[in-house]
Amino acid sequence: MRGASGKHADQVVLRQRFGQTVVCKLPCAYPPKTAAQLANQERFKRANDFAKAAVKDPEKKAYYQSIKKPTQTAFNAAFQDAYHKPEVEVIVEEKVVIKAKSKHPITKVKVGTGYAVLNNKQWEFPLIEKPFTIKVYDVAGNICTIEIQV
Repeated sequence: MRGASGKHADQVVLRQRFGQTVVCKLPCAYPPKTAAQLANQERFKRANDFAKAAVKDPEKKAYYQSIKKPTQTAFNAAFQDAYHKPEVEVIVEEKVVIKAKSKHPITKVKVGTGYAVLNNKQWEFPLIEKPFTIKVYDVAGNICTIEIQV
C-alpha cells in the first residue's frame, strides 16, 4: 500500500500524509455556491488584486504604511480599504455635505448629475430639490450609493 492514493471501491480514499498512506472517508459533495457567496468571493478577489497592486506602487504603499495598525502590513491595510465600502455621513441643510467616517480617501462624489467639490475634508454640493442619488467613490474603486428623499 506504500505510495498508493486515490478512491478505492467507492468507499474510501487513500491519501499521503507526512510520507505515510492514510485511509479516509470519501469527501462529501458541497452544495453549489449561492449568489451571495459568489459575490463575496468576487469582492475578496478584487480586494486582493487591489492590495497586490497597491504595495507595488511606492506612493500607495507609503500611504497604506502610514494608516496601518501596528499589527498590520501595508498589504493588509490596502486589502481592508478595498474590501469595505466607504462609510459616509450625509448632511442635507442649505447644501449637501458629505463627510467620510473612515480614514480611507474618497476620490469623487457624484450628486444627482453633478459632482461635489472637496472643501476642508468634506464634499459639498448645492442643495437640489426632489429626490436625488449620491454616489461616493473611494481610491480602491468601491462605490457607495445613497438615496436622498427631500
